[in-house]
Amino acid sequence: MRPDGTPDAAERRTIARNAASSYGLRLLLGLSALVLTPYLFRRLGEGGFGTWSVMFTITTTFSLLEFGFSTGVSKFVAELRARGRQRELDDVLGSAVVLMAGLGLVALGVMAAVGLLADGLASSGERDIFLAGMLVLGGALLVRCPFIAYAAALVGFQRFDLFAASESVTAVAFMAGAVVAVEAGAGVLGVAVAYAAALTAGAVAAALLLRRADRSIALRPRRAGGGTARRVLGFGSFAVLAEGMLFVGQRMDTVVIAAIRSAASAAPYAAAIKLQSALQSLTVPFLILIMPMVSDLEARGLTQEVVRRFVLATRVVLQVTLPFAVALALFAEDVVDLWLGKEAPAVTAGIIAVLMAVQIVTLSSTPAEKVLIGLGRVRVVGLLAFIEGVSNLALSIALVASYGAIGAAFGTLLTSAALAPLRLPLACRAVGYPLALLARRSLLPAVASSLPGAVAMLAIWAALPQGGGRVLAGAFAGIGISLAVALRQVGLARIREELRRLRHGKAGLDAEVHSALAADRAR
Repeated sequence: MRPDGTPDAAERRTIARNAASSYGLRLLLGLSALVLTPYLFRRLGEGGFGTWSVMFTITTTFSLLEFGFSTGVSKFVAELRARGRQRELDDVLGSAVVLMAGLGLVALGVMAAVGLLADGLASSGERDIFLAGMLVLGGALLVRCPFIAYAAALVGFQRFDLFAASESVTAVAFMAGAVVAVEAGAGVLGVAVAYAAALTAGAVAAALLLRRADRSIALRPRRAGGGTARRVLGFGSFAVLAEGMLFVGQRMDTVVIAAIRSAASAAPYAAAIKLQSALQSLTVPFLILIMPMVSDLEARGLTQEVVRRFVLATRVVLQVTLPFAVALALFAEDVVDLWLGKEAPAVTAGIIAVLMAVQIVTLSSTPAEKVLIGLGRVRVVGLLAFIEGVSNLALSIALVASYGAIGAAFGTLLTSAALAPLRLPLACRAVGYPLALLARRSLLPAVASSLPGAVAMLAIWAALPQGGGRVLAGAFAGIGISLAVALRQVGLARIREELRRLRHGKAGLDAEVHSALAADRAR
């Protein structure tokens, strides 16, 4: 990195490597979901798939708690590494291992309690299987949690290639294990055992890969000084609140539907969530690079480069998300028929359409959230997420009781549409960048470039009969037009100029940004 914060050749290679490996991981996870979901839906049946989906959702709750705590670890590792404070880095990592081990004990206790006391979430005839599966998954979390600190350190090192490798172990092991278990007749319990083994294998791989990345780092658990432990725990708690409450609001709907209606009623929602994850896969690999990058830049005092990357990330995410979300929403019925089969409940298509609207709102504000966390403003992110999660859960309970599974999707949409965009002005204020300028340079161009493609998709949807041909024609035309308009909008000359500026170290805030910032300061 050059003194002004712009990427030099080495950092550009690092960013490219990280982005490529992150997208590779997401592609693998997306393929896993797209292949396994219809396979398990058909082989386990609606009841069995619904039971497994409830077990998977509860397990993923703790994965989100892991991610929340590890976000703090990643931030501190990136910050301390940028400042060359190795001893403090070792203390942070060692204390994180101890804290995560405590989370593993909590996870085992909660999973056992849910298996014993909430077996009504399972389909009739599978309650004993539900208990056994929850105990197996709880044991896997007990082993896995301490190792997650090492995966978090890989992210802090900005070694997303190695982090992706450890997560790929989990994905591949689960795909293979689930198919073997089902074909062997082990059913839902066999799938749970396969997932438990995969979670454990991926976590252990993270520790081995961290040792490969830095042989000087201390991997042993340690009870660091009270200040270090409180620092990690405090930041991690708000990060957990942010990630956990968003998960409660958006993913626990599967459990809510199963509790109020039935496990079979939750199956179409659980399937729709997989397509939501597929849409996220287009941008999340890019988004997870932002937080440690911002922490590193902020530790070096390079605020202007933080602003530049924030503006760019916001535009890219919205520009990529919009055409794909519109395609999945418009052609939801066609996608469900091709993916899950004609026997899938009709409400599945409606759920998909609503969840696509949710993703447009939430993903476009995610760069702002990552910037806030990278700058250490995790409290405001956590509190906003808490309000969003609680509101979402309350609305979902009320709407599911009245309207069934699609009520949960509408509950998520209403809360996300109201609260998620608030992250944008908060991030703009944190970096000293005018919100109006962000809208003009990021949000409005992305929407404008997507409109022609959306019109084309709507025309094809109305003109062609339902089926695979309509999906292919509509998606190809709409997404292709959106991409062409975006390239035209940016301009090849502008792209060449940006590349030239990167090569010569002159990237940063352009004249328009400088004048806007000067005017804002004058006010």
